[in-house]
Amino acid sequence: MSRVTLLLRERKDELLREWTSRLRKDPKIPQACELDDEDLRDYTPKLLDDLIDSLTQRAQPGTPGGASGQEIGSSESAKLHASHRLAQRYTLAEELRELGALRAAIVDLCERERVPLGGEEAQLVHSALDEAMVTAAVEMERASSAELRRDVVLRELFIAILGHDLRNPLSAIRFAAASLLKREDVAGVVARLVQRIAASNERALRMVEEMLDLTRIRCHDGLPLEPKPVDVHAICRQVIMEFESSHPEYTIRLDAQGDGHGVWDPGRIGQLMSNLIGNAVDYSPPEEPVQVKLHGQERIVVLEVNNRGIPIPPDLLPVIFDPFRRGEQQHEDLRRSKGLGLGLFIAKAIACAHGGSIHVTSALDEGTTLRVVLPRSS
Repeated sequence: MSRVTLLLRERKDELLREWTSRLRKDPKIPQACELDDEDLRDYTPKLLDDLIDSLTQRAQPGTPGGASGQEIGSSESAKLHASHRLAQRYTLAEELRELGALRAAIVDLCERERVPLGGEEAQLVHSALDEAMVTAAVEMERASSAELRRDVVLRELFIAILGHDLRNPLSAIRFAAASLLKREDVAGVVARLVQRIAASNERALRMVEEMLDLTRIRCHDGLPLEPKPVDVHAICRQVIMEFESSHPEYTIRLDAQGDGHGVWDPGRIGQLMSNLIGNAVDYSPPEEPVQVKLHGQERIVVLEVNNRGIPIPPDLLPVIFDPFRRGEQQHEDLRRSKGLGLGLFIAKAIACAHGGSIHVTSALDEGTTLRVVLPRSS
């Protein structure tokens, strides 16, 4: 048995006490002071035993060389130690610092006792601890990713349940408001109040539907479609009529050319157009018309919606289709958008679900243009 092996075997408890003392004195590992000796040591004694056993076997002629440093550092004990540290609210930096302290304690013990640590023994010690650090990083990343995925699933489930439960009372408010507006004795101030209730309720319903669509996209990798033969020109005209009714102060110009027929989900295509035109209305000055172009080509239909509002900052362009993103609104009279910032995200999901694409360009002299390309058969 080599002097290094004998030293580590005989002084293992002393080495562990020195190591735990260093951890508790290290201000960069605050969690160490909250653990008792047993929890702080955890699987480290087993790691040392594996290291000592391997050193012992390597020193005996005619016997197998023992476990390698990589095998020791990636053992089940090392993995359990890393997962326990994560449960004890250690960060990866703290765990790596802890393993570094163990390396320093071994080296210092050998120096104090004038036992040279070199050659294959040093290589084994350092490779085992290096691999233990890699194992800690992998295990803590795996556990953190799993926890994050669980959080995402729970959050999406909460949104879905909330959206579903909100839709029923909001639908009841819609029905009640519509019934009141049909009554002859509802007029003047009361009628205007009911109209305001109806408009606010419609906005709330749109937000609920957007939340539900967000959940569908994230949980099901896309939106479900019910494609059928439709005319996008007719859908677009209907959407524009609705906006002109609710936003009479705006001018929306449609330039429709070519064949608009194809196989798409009419509800989703209407939603896509409504999101894009609504976005243009939100960010366009009332005196500037919103331009909508539809161009039917041989195998595709191209939709372009342009507004002359303040351009999108260049740093926002790459993420403008991300959820909960909204453009800059620098003037008080442009602060009208009350959505969740999901409109363009959902529009992109609808385009992609139909096998299409969506892109944006924005410049001061040309305004902001959202361009959708849809194949005729999705």
